[in-house]
Amino acid sequence: MLGMGLRVGIYGGSGYAGSELVRLLSGHPEVGGMEVASRGFAGRDITEVYPHLAVEETFVEPGQVDASGLDVAFVAYPHMESAGVVRDLLEAGTGLVVDLSADFRLVDVALYNEWYGEHPVPELLKEAHYGLPEVFGAAEGRLVANPGCYPTAAVLALAPVVKRLKVSSVAINALSGVSGAGAKPSPKTHFVSANENVSPYGLADGSPRHRHTPEIEAVLGRVGEVPEITFVPHLLPISRGELETIYVQLEDPGELPEVEDVLGWYEEDYEGWAFVEARAEAPQISHVANTNRARLSAAVDRRAGKLLLFAAVDNLLKGASGAAVQNMNLALGYPEDAGLEHLK
Repeated sequence: MLGMGLRVGIYGGSGYAGSELVRLLSGHPEVGGMEVASRGFAGRDITEVYPHLAVEETFVEPGQVDASGLDVAFVAYPHMESAGVVRDLLEAGTGLVVDLSADFRLVDVALYNEWYGEHPVPELLKEAHYGLPEVFGAAEGRLVANPGCYPTAAVLALAPVVKRLKVSSVAINALSGVSGAGAKPSPKTHFVSANENVSPYGLADGSPRHRHTPEIEAVLGRVGEVPEITFVPHLLPISRGELETIYVQLEDPGELPEVEDVLGWYEEDYEGWAFVEARAEAPQISHVANTNRARLSAAVDRRAGKLLLFAAVDNLLKGASGAAVQNMNLALGYPEDAGLEHLK
C-alpha cells in the first residue's frame, strides 16, 4: 500500500519496462503515490492487463497526469517519441525525469541524427546525465538518460579495461531474450519465428549497424581511447536476460593481463556498488534473470592474443527498469538499493 512520500508518474506503463517499473515502485519505501499512463490501456485496471501485478491502480491517459505535481517521472516510450514528453514534463515542473529511451544518451546531436533521425529536442541533450552510476556516479540535475541494456553490459565489462590498456579492436557478440524487442509484436518476435531459433539482427546491407553501437563507443570514449566497435546482437527464444561475449585485441599483445588482474580491476572499480559483481566463473543468463545484478568475468586466449570479457544482465531490470529506479534513488540521495534489495 502506497503512503506518504514521492509522487511518481510512469509514462508507457503498459510496456514491458513500464510494467516492471510499476512492480518495483509499488513496493518502494519512499514512493507515496503513483500514476501510470498508457496510451493503449487507459481506463483499464493494471491487474486486468498484468494479473501478476498486485497493484490497485488504473491506467490513465498521459494527459490526465498532473506533471507539475510529480516529484519523479519515468518515461518508457520508444526513441523519437520520448523526447517531446520529457521536454513537456520538465517545462511543467517535474522534479526529476528518468528517460528509458535512447533520446538523451548521445550528447552529440549529429551522431544522434545519423543513427536515429533528427532529434526532436536537441537543446536538452547536454543537460542529460548518462545513468550508469557505477562508471559515472550519481545523476546530477533533473534529467537522467537511462542506458540501453546492451551498452550497460558492454560498458561495465569494458570500462575498467580501456582505462588501463590500449585497445586496437573490440567485437561484441550479444544475445538477448525476446522482451528486449518491446511489447509490440512483430514478425521477428512472433512465437513461430523466435521459438527454437537464434537469429542475428541489426544488420543493414550485409554489415552490422545496430543503434546501440554509437552509444557503446561514445560512452567508452569518456573513459579511455576505443576503436570503432563491431557489435552484433542475437535474439534468443527466452523471455528475458542478456549475455555478451566481448573479444578485445590489444595494441601490444604482450600486455595481455592475467584473468586475476581483470577480476581485480572489476573489484577495484566497482567496490561499494550493490549490483555489479565479478567472478572467475563465466556468467550465464540464469545467474542474473529476475535480478538487478550485472555479473562479469574474463578469460585470456593467449594463442590468439585476445582478452575475452563476459557480461550478463537482465535486460528488463539492470538493463532498464531496475537501473532506472537505482538512478532515481541515487539522484534523490536514497540508498541505491532502496526498493531493490530483493533483486540483488
